[in-house]
Amino acid sequence: MDRICVDGARMLLRSRYFPNEFNPQAPHKYTAIIGLGGNIGNTAKIFDRFLNLILKDRRFAIIQSSPMLVNKAFGYVSRDYINAVIILKTSLYAKEILRIMQHFEKRFKRTREFRNSPRTLDLDILYFSAKSYNNKILTLPHPGANSRASVFIPLGLMKGV
Repeated sequence: MDRICVDGARMLLRSRYFPNEFNPQAPHKYTAIIGLGGNIGNTAKIFDRFLNLILKDRRFAIIQSSPMLVNKAFGYVSRDYINAVIILKTSLYAKEILRIMQHFEKRFKRTREFRNSPRTLDLDILYFSAKSYNNKILTLPHPGANSRASVFIPLGLMKGV
């Protein structure tokens, strides 16, 4: 494990799927960058289970995954979080991806008790094919995506990004 000391970052973790390169020649139209986070349960195992499911979903082609970053919780102070980033290709629109990611969160028993509460799996669309949105349902790029160590460290460690 490598050690990092930036803005609450504690260390990097690796697992079966993180980091990894998958299918760089995917035929889909759009590129999405999805942030993963969690701090309830065995988060590394939950991330692997999620990626295993999405790899089987023909609506998506995973291009690459980052290492997992263990970092200090912000907002509501609790157990350390683990964060990672995946890059995927899809032909779906951003709002459809949001709905599917929320379905996966529910499948992994995510609850929204209060803002920044501990969670089993948090999935955020960070970027979507250089597009911008700002409405009640979806804001892209994700607020804080350009300034949070939990995003820019994993993303910066990916090849060719």
